[in-house]
Amino acid sequence: MTDEVPIHLERADEFLRDARLLFESRSYYAVFHGAKAVLFRLGIERKSHHAVWGAFGEMVVNPGLMEKRYHKGAVDLFLSRVESDYSPRTKDTPETTQGFLIFATEFVAACRGFLQGRD
Repeated sequence: MTDEVPIHLERADEFLRDARLLFESRSYYAVFHGAKAVLFRLGIERKSHHAVWGAFGEMVVNPGLMEKRYHKGAVDLFLSRVESDYSPRTKDTPETTQGFLIFATEFVAACRGFLQGRD
Protein backbone atom coordinates (compact mmCIF):
# COMPACT_ATOMS: atom_id res chain seq x y z
CA MET A 1 0.00 0.00 0.00
CA THR A 2 2.80 2.49 0.77
CA ASP A 3 4.13 2.01 -2.78
CA GLU A 4 1.14 3.98 -3.99
CA VAL A 5 1.93 7.06 -1.89
CA PRO A 6 4.55 8.53 -4.27
CA ILE A 7 2.36 7.72 -7.26
CA HIS A 8 -0.56 9.63 -5.77
CA LEU A 9 1.67 12.54 -4.81
CA GLU A 10 3.05 12.67 -8.34
CA ARG A 11 -0.49 12.71 -9.73
CA ALA A 12 -1.43 15.46 -7.29
CA ASP A 13 1.50 17.55 -8.54
CA GLU A 14 0.48 16.87 -12.13
CA PHE A 15 -3.07 18.08 -11.46
CA LEU A 16 -1.76 21.20 -9.73
CA ARG A 17 0.41 22.00 -12.75
CA ASP A 18 -2.58 21.50 -15.02
CA ALA A 19 -4.76 23.69 -12.83
CA ARG A 20 -2.23 26.52 -12.98
CA LEU A 21 -2.05 26.26 -16.76
CA LEU A 22 -5.82 26.24 -17.10
CA PHE A 23 -6.02 29.26 -14.80
CA GLU A 24 -3.60 31.13 -17.06
CA SER A 25 -5.28 29.99 -20.27
CA ARG A 26 -8.69 31.19 -19.12
CA SER A 27 -7.23 34.58 -18.19
CA TYR A 28 -5.81 34.82 -21.70
CA TYR A 29 -9.11 33.98 -23.36
CA ALA A 30 -10.92 36.61 -21.27
CA VAL A 31 -8.46 39.19 -22.60
CA PHE A 32 -8.70 37.85 -26.16
CA HIS A 33 -12.49 38.09 -26.23
CA GLY A 34 -12.45 41.54 -24.64
CA ALA A 35 -10.14 42.73 -27.41
CA LYS A 36 -12.32 41.11 -30.07
CA ALA A 37 -15.38 42.95 -28.68
CA VAL A 38 -13.55 46.27 -28.96
CA LEU A 39 -12.40 45.48 -32.49
CA PHE A 40 -15.91 44.40 -33.54
CA ARG A 41 -17.32 47.69 -32.22
CA LEU A 42 -14.81 49.47 -34.48
CA GLY A 43 -15.92 47.35 -37.42
CA ILE A 44 -12.75 45.25 -37.43
CA GLU A 45 -12.83 41.47 -37.58
CA ARG A 46 -9.73 39.31 -37.27
CA LYS A 47 -9.66 35.54 -36.93
CA SER A 48 -6.17 34.58 -35.74
CA HIS A 49 -4.75 35.50 -32.36
CA HIS A 50 -1.76 37.23 -33.95
CA ALA A 51 -4.06 39.26 -36.20
CA VAL A 52 -6.24 40.29 -33.25
CA TRP A 53 -3.25 41.62 -31.32
CA GLY A 54 -1.81 43.34 -34.38
CA ALA A 55 -5.12 45.06 -35.08
CA PHE A 56 -5.63 45.92 -31.41
CA GLY A 57 -2.25 47.62 -31.30
CA GLU A 58 -2.69 49.42 -34.62
CA MET A 59 -6.36 50.41 -34.43
CA VAL A 60 -6.97 50.79 -30.70
CA VAL A 61 -3.74 51.54 -28.87
CA ASN A 62 -1.77 53.55 -31.44
CA PRO A 63 -4.60 56.10 -31.91
CA GLY A 64 -4.81 56.40 -28.09
CA LEU A 65 -8.24 54.79 -27.66
CA MET A 66 -6.86 52.57 -24.89
CA GLU A 67 -3.63 52.63 -22.88
CA LYS A 68 -0.49 50.99 -24.29
CA ARG A 69 -0.10 48.88 -21.17
CA TYR A 70 -3.17 46.89 -22.18
CA HIS A 71 -1.63 45.86 -25.49
CA LYS A 72 1.72 44.99 -23.93
CA GLY A 73 0.11 43.00 -21.11
CA ALA A 74 -2.17 41.16 -23.53
CA VAL A 75 0.72 40.22 -25.81
CA ASP A 76 2.76 39.07 -22.80
CA LEU A 77 -0.15 36.93 -21.65
CA PHE A 78 -0.59 35.54 -25.18
CA LEU A 79 3.07 34.56 -25.39
CA SER A 80 2.97 32.95 -21.96
CA ARG A 81 -0.16 31.00 -22.90
CA VAL A 82 1.52 29.77 -26.11
CA GLU A 83 4.61 28.72 -24.15
CA SER A 84 2.56 26.88 -21.56
CA ASP A 85 0.56 25.08 -24.27
CA TYR A 86 3.47 24.04 -26.47
CA SER A 87 6.60 23.88 -24.33
CA PRO A 88 7.41 20.87 -22.19
CA ARG A 89 8.09 23.23 -19.27
CA THR A 90 6.58 26.52 -18.30
CA LYS A 91 8.16 29.32 -16.29
CA ASP A 92 4.84 30.37 -14.82
CA THR A 93 4.31 30.23 -11.09
CA PRO A 94 1.14 30.59 -9.02
CA GLU A 95 2.13 34.23 -8.55
CA THR A 96 2.40 34.91 -12.29
CA THR A 97 -0.90 33.21 -13.03
CA GLN A 98 -2.54 35.25 -10.26
CA GLY A 99 -1.03 38.36 -11.85
CA PHE A 100 -2.48 37.31 -15.19
CA LEU A 101 -5.93 37.00 -13.63
CA ILE A 102 -5.62 40.47 -12.10
CA PHE A 103 -4.49 41.89 -15.45
CA ALA A 104 -7.31 40.09 -17.30
CA THR A 105 -9.88 41.55 -14.89
CA GLU A 106 -8.52 45.08 -15.46
CA PHE A 107 -8.31 44.55 -19.22
CA VAL A 108 -11.92 43.38 -19.54
CA ALA A 109 -13.08 46.28 -17.36
CA ALA A 110 -11.20 48.70 -19.63
CA CYS A 111 -12.81 47.09 -22.68
CA ARG A 112 -16.24 47.47 -21.10
CA GLY A 113 -15.49 51.12 -20.32
CA PHE A 114 -14.41 51.72 -23.90
CA LEU A 115 -17.52 50.01 -25.28
CA GLN A 116 -19.89 51.89 -22.97
CA GLY A 117 -18.41 55.17 -24.15
CA ARG A 118 -19.23 54.12 -27.73
CA ASP A 119 -22.93 53.27 -27.24
